[in-house]
Amino acid sequence: MRCFRNYLYMISLLFLFVTNGVFAMNTGFSTEELSENDRSTFASNINISVLKEKPVNRAIECFDVSENGMIAIGQDGIEEKVLCVYSSDGEFQYGYTFNCTQSFGVEWDGQDINIYFVRSDVLLTVNKEGEIIDIVKVQNTTENNTYSNYMLCSTERTSGDTKYTIRNDMGFLNAFSSSYSQLIVTKSTGEEIILYDVNSNQLTKTLTVFILAVIFFLLAVGVITWQFIRLKRTYSGTIK
Repeated sequence: MRCFRNYLYMISLLFLFVTNGVFAMNTGFSTEELSENDRSTFASNINISVLKEKPVNRAIECFDVSENGMIAIGQDGIEEKVLCVYSSDGEFQYGYTFNCTQSFGVEWDGQDINIYFVRSDVLLTVNKEGEIIDIVKVQNTTENNTYSNYMLCSTERTSGDTKYTIRNDMGFLNAFSSSYSQLIVTKSTGEEIILYDVNSNQLTKTLTVFILAVIFFLLAVGVITWQFIRLKRTYSGTIK
């Protein structure tokens, strides 16, 4: 029975791709087609689902802002990633969860969202209802590498005369965090508004990791020092 359901799911994905064959993906990447089998397999593996209720906020892994100020925030996770959409004033609209053990980036494509899976070099377009519109392969080019760095590493986006910035506010611990805890909106007047904030949780987690790393380092230094002293004593005793 389970195999039959999986078979029906694969058929429905193939039908979706075929019926949306005229769709033209708008992206900063240059891409190439994937086979129907590869697209269906990838879609099945990530198992994307729609969120209608706001989940617990997590650290920011990536983000993008649409022309009308809609904000897409990719949230950190080990195996399951979360992508949430917020209005220009920070109200949760909808979101997605999907299986992913690699880094990812996001970009708006009109009303739809493109999700870039870094290690797989795959770009997926999903609509508001969670339907996968298209899946393509990102070509291995210098231009694509540059755009990938922009999508993944840039901390600023602009929509109209409004600037959106992701950052951390943890002092020296900022250097030890690979994700971000705040989204700041800067109006044309210079007014700053914190639209998304998980700084307290991020500070606790980062501080814990930092303390554990320091303890491990001190233990390693202690063990190495003790071994050095033992070897020195042994060598000295041998000479005598």
